[in-house]
Amino acid sequence: MVASTGFLQDNGARLTEGVKGTFAPEIWTAQLLRDLEQNSILSSPLITNHSYEGEFSKGGDTIRIPHFVDTVTDKGVVKAYGEIGEADHAELDYIRMTVQKGASFHLEIDSLDQLFTQAGIDKMTELIRQRGKRTARALDMLVADTIAHAMAGKDYNSAPSGAPETAMLDLPSKVELLVRGAKDSAYDMILEAIMQLDLIEAPDDRYLIISPMLRKELLKDPMFVNASFYGGQPVIPTGHIGQILGVPVYVSNQLGSVKTPKKPMVEQAIDNLRNVDMLMGATNAVSVVVPHMEMAAYKPERKFTDAIKNRVHFDAKIVRPEQLIAVGTPAAAPAK
Repeated sequence: MVASTGFLQDNGARLTEGVKGTFAPEIWTAQLLRDLEQNSILSSPLITNHSYEGEFSKGGDTIRIPHFVDTVTDKGVVKAYGEIGEADHAELDYIRMTVQKGASFHLEIDSLDQLFTQAGIDKMTELIRQRGKRTARALDMLVADTIAHAMAGKDYNSAPSGAPETAMLDLPSKVELLVRGAKDSAYDMILEAIMQLDLIEAPDDRYLIISPMLRKELLKDPMFVNASFYGGQPVIPTGHIGQILGVPVYVSNQLGSVKTPKKPMVEQAIDNLRNVDMLMGATNAVSVVVPHMEMAAYKPERKFTDAIKNRVHFDAKIVRPEQLIAVGTPAAAPAK
């Protein structure tokens, strides 16, 4: 039954003894999406936009994002009985976006395996949560790859996963890399990045992603801790970064030259942005789409197990490269 609010209503009819414990694929898919959103950083809606997600219906689809070319010129003063000159014509370009990348998984659990597991631990739930984190990691890795190639002026969205840069189309411009000198403070580079975005009149819905090492540096800087510089409002309240100069700040271990320590049960970070300590941009810069996700439960033939298979289609696109600024050191080459 669908209520007037658009939400499905369920008064408990499904929770009868006849179907209790039955696997419901839509519930697991929702959990996977929640875990994906909670664990993604570079690909999260706080950083990227998902404006074009509804335009796709299947992997391999292509959409065209229109962009009007400025062809209207000022004809100057037209004197009495003068002519205004030739009429300008509208010209339309478009940005092409495709979905060529994704992830999948396949799980199988035996009821005896679950029976001998410690009470209170649902292995299937934990495996789904684990896969949500891995899918988030894959999506973050895709955004990192996309940004790394964009710093070389290449459009990773124009090629299949893992393709060399020679197979990619050129972007209209590169994602600019501001090289930090030995005497440049983190504050200097933040001001420079803000100025660069102001010069092109980038939207005000901006973000700043910094590496853990840069966070440590900022926390030691009295300019950020002392609230008197900013009208009595602390820039770093209670020891964590909230906003800097009005820009929300997020910390990601995917940035920075210091790699994740190799320890048991510690997930290694992505390496493609190791030369970048800071990313500042507007949410128009990078688009992410997750247009299709499906999950199916089945019982393998000749087995006493329950299995799940899942696949997700997604992709990322640098739509406005000029609205993303990187700060760091030049990289030898982005990962292929």
